[in-house]
Amino acid sequence: MARDKMRVTEWKMDRNIIILVYIVFIGPLSVALFLYGFFPLINYDNTIATHNNVPKFIENVRIKTDTLYQPVVKRLIIMVIDALRWDFVTGSVGKVAMPITTNLIANGSVCLLRAKVQPPTVTMPRIKAITTGVVPSFIDVALNFGSKPITGDNMLLQAKRNGHKLVFYGDNTWLTLFPSIFNRYDGTTSFVVTDFTEVDNNVTRHLDQELYNQNDWSIMILHYLGLDHIGHVHGPFSPFIKTKLKEMDDVIATIQSQIQTWNQNNVSSLFIVCGDHGMKDSGGHGGSTISETTVPFIAIGGKCSHNPNQFIEISQIDIASTLSVILGVPIPFSNIGTVFADTLYDLPISKKLYILYYNAKQVFYHFQKLADYESLNAYQKYLKAVKLHSAWLNTKDHSNDMINNIVFSYKIALKEMKEVLINSMIKYDFQIITIAISFLCHITCILMGKICPMVATLKRISSLVVLNILSVVLINFIWQSEDISLLNSRNLFSCIVLLFILTILVLNSYILSNIKFSTLSEVKPKKLKSRTGKQLFIFGALVHAISLGGSSFIEEEHQTWYFYWVTILTVLLYNSAAKYFSELQFHKSCQQHFYSQNCIKLFLLLVGHRILRKLNSTGDKYAHLPDIAGYLIEQESMLGMTIILVAGLALLIWIDFTYGDKTHKQQTLITSIIASSCIYLRHMHNNSVLKIPFYPLSSGIYEMQIFWSLLAISCSISIYRSVLTVKYEKTMFLRITLFSILRTWVMISAMIHQPHNVILLPLQIIFSSIIHNIIKDNSMREISVFLYAWIGNVFYFYQGNSNSLATIDVAAGYVGVQSYMPLINGSLMLINIYSASVLAYLLLVYNSVSQYLHNTPEIITWISKMYLAWKYLPLTIYTVIISIQRHHLFVWSVFSPKLLYEAVHSTVICFIVFIILILIIIQKAINCDR
Repeated sequence: MARDKMRVTEWKMDRNIIILVYIVFIGPLSVALFLYGFFPLINYDNTIATHNNVPKFIENVRIKTDTLYQPVVKRLIIMVIDALRWDFVTGSVGKVAMPITTNLIANGSVCLLRAKVQPPTVTMPRIKAITTGVVPSFIDVALNFGSKPITGDNMLLQAKRNGHKLVFYGDNTWLTLFPSIFNRYDGTTSFVVTDFTEVDNNVTRHLDQELYNQNDWSIMILHYLGLDHIGHVHGPFSPFIKTKLKEMDDVIATIQSQIQTWNQNNVSSLFIVCGDHGMKDSGGHGGSTISETTVPFIAIGGKCSHNPNQFIEISQIDIASTLSVILGVPIPFSNIGTVFADTLYDLPISKKLYILYYNAKQVFYHFQKLADYESLNAYQKYLKAVKLHSAWLNTKDHSNDMINNIVFSYKIALKEMKEVLINSMIKYDFQIITIAISFLCHITCILMGKICPMVATLKRISSLVVLNILSVVLINFIWQSEDISLLNSRNLFSCIVLLFILTILVLNSYILSNIKFSTLSEVKPKKLKSRTGKQLFIFGALVHAISLGGSSFIEEEHQTWYFYWVTILTVLLYNSAAKYFSELQFHKSCQQHFYSQNCIKLFLLLVGHRILRKLNSTGDKYAHLPDIAGYLIEQESMLGMTIILVAGLALLIWIDFTYGDKTHKQQTLITSIIASSCIYLRHMHNNSVLKIPFYPLSSGIYEMQIFWSLLAISCSISIYRSVLTVKYEKTMFLRITLFSILRTWVMISAMIHQPHNVILLPLQIIFSSIIHNIIKDNSMREISVFLYAWIGNVFYFYQGNSNSLATIDVAAGYVGVQSYMPLINGSLMLINIYSASVLAYLLLVYNSVSQYLHNTPEIITWISKMYLAWKYLPLTIYTVIISIQRHHLFVWSVFSPKLLYEAVHSTVICFIVFIILILIIIQKAINCDR
């Protein structure tokens, strides 16, 4: 009887593991499905514009199109300086580092315009905007590392079709987007951000040949990457920035001189210098701050027709139509940008008006496809502009006021049509969104179990039959809907997708309606009598999830977690102090000593929080404020940075030596010291810390090879020890393997972190240990999952992360990597971003296993279930929120980046949980052999 009961218990536990394995696969899949529905790729119209598309009549008034639409220049050079901020040219930095360019601007010899960039501010979408005149989809930020050729119409294709010969040197992204456009080219990999010089020298070395010896081209594109790379590694205020800007200034001077010579010899030429996007004060980009979305557009060789002291603002998508007009080729068919050629050249009146008419008619073609377009103000203004133009053509007296009125009317109509078209380009796939949210709700309910009493009632009101009926209704809705969707096509692939979705819905329904909500919670640590603390944490988690409905709460999310963290520390300090004074009456010195120590530790944690929150300024409103990291970086002596890094490494060595394998302490100490030395030398190579006297010059690659080799050897030894435990001490297998994973995660994180952030790793371990020791012997043990998760969130923001894509440390993906390898680069960046969150989960699991020596698989299963539950609850709520807020002003600049962060975060956590579940299965298999 007892044996049968034990088998039933083991079967229940195995069933819980199977459910968790199912969830860690279906969860990320559901999130990916939601992303697919919320971020549909913009379908570029494959229609190619031709000269036959160029309008030739205005209300029966014949005009000489062949005369009015002629090329303005014979040669065009476009120089894109990656991450060229507006103030790099117009600010104090530009006056010092770019004297030639700033003098040309001051003398009125060139046109300087202020270009506004739409988010996401990353390279590939920006190249699309420049060449097609269309605002790319936000999901292009994820495709930036794997670009596909542009299939729609674009400025370069039009130039190629109309006899222009194109050459290109620079970022490989251009060659990926336009694989058969350029007659000569030499690409460079854009993702190796540690390369500041070769990536630009490879472009400049071709200049002399192309400018002075080759005369067979008419369009040359140069894309310099060094400035962006310096920003990612050192930030916009590094002295390397001025050096690079001076280099770019010299290149501009060289090309400008030749442009001037060509123009004097009647070879009309134009030289464009612009940035694809800007750079945040932290050095990254991808967000929507002014420094990221404002870039200079410099035109050299034209005849500037505006006051050089008044900067005209243009949109980046206006460049495609403008350059097309200047080259005399058809404007790309999908373009919605506005021509500003009259700003760069003093065009004849008839030509200026015709170009505006052509541009307006081309944009109106897309505008009239909108429903009820005739009721919009933009339509009335377009008709007014055309009527005024027609009247001008039919009159002999062409007054300046009438001309100015026509130009103004066309530009207003173009601006309003462009705004309407931009807002209507995104078509959300609500079929996919509905399915994804349904999946996430099912998963969240399955995970919640008895955590929330309201969820338990779901069992009584939603049986398998009811849920399956709802699923069939949902599928019927999907099939009958006429909206644009992946599922609308009636082909084999559509049927397979529908069958897969129906299968998952049925499985979710079965699990949700038949799961015994007590099974996943019955293995909780006993004697958990306090429910007040648990309910407080549940309330806090729900409030945080609901707060994500406000853009300010997303931008400043760190404030929420800092407030929660201080509140928890204050409550724990109050409880410890109250118990200390309570015990003082009974003269129990042992308990008094324990509570007094807790009070001191908690007070020190509060002090530590106040210091660490100033380590890296984050968020949006206060990100510009001075912080400790900025102060350390600005110090030329590098003494402060060295002290911080050495202190962090010393603490890691001490923790490893103290809590490591007691039977191999000497070996552990040697390994830790060598690994820490490699980390120091890696930062020394980057000139971040003081140099070691007499240490030979090194590129840093040799030290990195030693580190990775040492890490591989350490992992191999850990695996060998784990195998030995299977023979001699089976119950220790899980604990030893977990410690090995934890140690490896910390070592890799320490290597790729910024030097001032290395200190956060040992401090998070110490903070977690203190909290664990305080709550492990009282009634608050049940909330340990919340505490560890919240510690992970707090340290995530201590590191300088935020919900803006600009804070992603791209340089972390290239530590010890000499070439672009997407899988390795992406993995290292993810480890760097989510280091604190994953470390919190690993510490929670390891400390729980160390505390509860028996039933460790059951304890870990319960912990993993809780951790995933409180990860998917806010994610599920947020998918509903962002669906409601899809028309919000900041949907692409604030809400969408947060969605990407949450999606990737949940996937990373699920991957780590899956690894832990594999270890649990192995441990159970080992136990069964006993």
